[in-house]
Amino acid sequence: MKRIFISLGLMALSLGASLFEIGYVKSKTENCLARIEEIDRMTGSGQTAQALAQCRALESAWDGDVKGIDVLLIHDYVDSVGTGIAKMRVHLENGNADMYFSESANAKKGLASIKGSEYPFLENIL
Repeated sequence: MKRIFISLGLMALSLGASLFEIGYVKSKTENCLARIEEIDRMTGSGQTAQALAQCRALESAWDGDVKGIDVLLIHDYVDSVGTGIAKMRVHLENGNADMYFSESANAKKGLASIKGSEYPFLENIL
């Protein structure tokens, strides 16, 4: 009977850790997606200076968030998002809105992929 309780406890611990990981990654990626959308709106309306300041803040925040996410996920996925955010900033600094929007779309796609990879779907398990 002790073995059953121990195995149930370990199962509950595993489930709790999995739910925490899903919640953590989901919250960080959704926050980043929302901030990119806001920067997109600013850039589209010609508020380049404010968009650049927000992009720098986003890049700094992502550098902090990546430490927690990197432990949980494959590094290549996470690194490509960080590189995309850095390229977004550079394009804003150079005043190239078209290239900014291209990198923004790539970063959003990468964030959506990271978020989607954490859900317990059959394609993620196999």
